[in-house]
Amino acid sequence: MSEPNGDGWHRTACILCYVNCGVELGVEGRSIVRVRGDKAHPRSHGYLCQKAQRLHFYGEHADRLRTPLRRTSSGGFEAISWEEALTELASRLRELRAAHGGDGFAFYGGGGQGNHLGGAYGVSLLRAMGSSNFYGALAQEKTGDFWVNGHLFGAQSCHTAEDVENTDLLVVLGCNPWLAHGFPNARLALREISRDASRRMLVIDPRRTEAAEMADLHLQLRPGTDAYLLGAILSLVLRRGGEDRDFLAARTTGFEEVAAALASVPVEDWVAHAGVALADVERAVDMILAAEAMCVRVELGLQQSRRSTLNSYLEKLLFLLTGNFGRA
Repeated sequence: MSEPNGDGWHRTACILCYVNCGVELGVEGRSIVRVRGDKAHPRSHGYLCQKAQRLHFYGEHADRLRTPLRRTSSGGFEAISWEEALTELASRLRELRAAHGGDGFAFYGGGGQGNHLGGAYGVSLLRAMGSSNFYGALAQEKTGDFWVNGHLFGAQSCHTAEDVENTDLLVVLGCNPWLAHGFPNARLALREISRDASRRMLVIDPRRTEAAEMADLHLQLRPGTDAYLLGAILSLVLRRGGEDRDFLAARTTGFEEVAAALASVPVEDWVAHAGVALADVERAVDMILAAEAMCVRVELGLQQSRRSTLNSYLEKLLFLLTGNFGRA
């Protein structure tokens, strides 16, 4: 990439995920010509993942739409001006509302987990149309996880965050932070854990990912068997007395019911169904019980797999039963 020679550098934040790392953009006119990390940013300190480093590629890609397109009677599209597009859309929306009321309209969008720029406008449009039909990617990605959060923590808008920086055991479930990131300075954090003899990483994933290559133990389960493997691990934790009784008594309700359900798990059968060696699962439990501060990193591989809502509940039991939650 060339150095900017027109408008210079502009500080902003990446909105491709919810970490929102600080970036500096080299701009000429309306074009991004160079991207670099913002070393003054209080969280990312100049770190950028490969997605942010390619912002100029996305913004200047040859397939990017430069004008609104309107479908023609032949099935193709024709370019029109923004004024023409907005005027036509407003007219058709008014006709829709007059004919069907607010229930005839739904809004899909909002920008995703890292980009909230469209949210306010979308909500305003919904109100103007008299509609409450609001949909987004999260409705498909994390519906079960949000539902579990609502029942566990009291509100579906209450989400946990992993303290990777201070953990001595990072459990990675159904994701690859080396590429997908999801927490600050992910690649640096993974390298630090892999090089520190006092810290461990456990990866549970059907794929041999970059994160799995760096892990102390990789449980390469059969796709779709996450609930079986997690249930077996939790059952073994309780069989060994690995639950944090003080935490559970002070901070939870219903533990005895959960313990009874996990005690009935046929561990050997479930581990065999997951396609993992029992000795490796026992080793994973050893790592969990030895950890002073474990955290669990999970993403869509678990949340969009079979039994996704149950998966979300079981992965949270990993850190709740062992008391690795809400520590000062």
